[in-house]
Amino acid sequence: MGVETGFLRVNGSRIYYEDAGAGECLILIHGFACDTRVWDDQFDAFAKTHRVIRYDLPAFGRSDPPTGSYSTLDDLDLMMGALGVETAWIVGLSVGGGLAVEFALAYPDRVRGLVLASTTLRRFPYSDDYIQLFLSYRRTARREGLAAAKRNLLSSPLLKRLSDNPALVQRAKAIVGNYNGFHWLHPDPHRVFYPPAIERLAEITVPTQVIVGQHDLADLHGVADRLAAGIPHAETIVMPGAGHMVNVENPEQFNHAVLDFVRRGGRAEQSQPQTRATGRANTQGAHRRTSRA
Repeated sequence: MGVETGFLRVNGSRIYYEDAGAGECLILIHGFACDTRVWDDQFDAFAKTHRVIRYDLPAFGRSDPPTGSYSTLDDLDLMMGALGVETAWIVGLSVGGGLAVEFALAYPDRVRGLVLASTTLRRFPYSDDYIQLFLSYRRTARREGLAAAKRNLLSSPLLKRLSDNPALVQRAKAIVGNYNGFHWLHPDPHRVFYPPAIERLAEITVPTQVIVGQHDLADLHGVADRLAAGIPHAETIVMPGAGHMVNVENPEQFNHAVLDFVRRGGRAEQSQPQTRATGRANTQGAHRRTSRA
């Protein structure tokens, strides 16, 4: 399989990307302190039947830090134009899922459907423990250095489920170890999307799949519930045995769920119970809920 790799110059900075396969396009957006490698279990698998693009957000991986005010939403729109992509399924992990939600509202004509995995959501009423956890990484980076902050992140509750698999631990260390700490050490000049997506979820009309790990943090289960309740006809899958990094911890089930969702065009199977967050069906070991809005 041929893979095109390169850099796109967007708003004066270079954005690294990888592009493979053919057919309907899936764009993969990583989470915080990660880069394209977090999608290693998906990129080749998805490219067998689809065109797949993964890229490093500004200041992550091989992409440049921003040189001034920027918007990841505008950047993605410009990237799609540069790569000849009219519409795509946007697959986002964690912070990347929150970006995907806002992109669907800012550029609805660009989005064919959404897959939101372990997603964050701006203005969600997170618990004090959750907020303090993330503030602690910034404090540690500034007081004790990046290495100490990265150690704390790798041992955090978010990545706890990786600890039973030495190979996944080493993979996480390699990815997080490459993070340059820009967002911990500097004010982030990212332009904020407004009004926040949490107030406009009902405006999202594209097929949406919400995936959350069984053992992910309670706050992120709360986000998943809010997305499922707010986005019309959203489908929720609880991935058994997985924590926050659902695509890394449970790649076979994750890939099956996403590719099946895209194959169906986001439509529920005829046998699928159409209940609001209560009916459950078992698919490849994953618990699926479909909301009716």
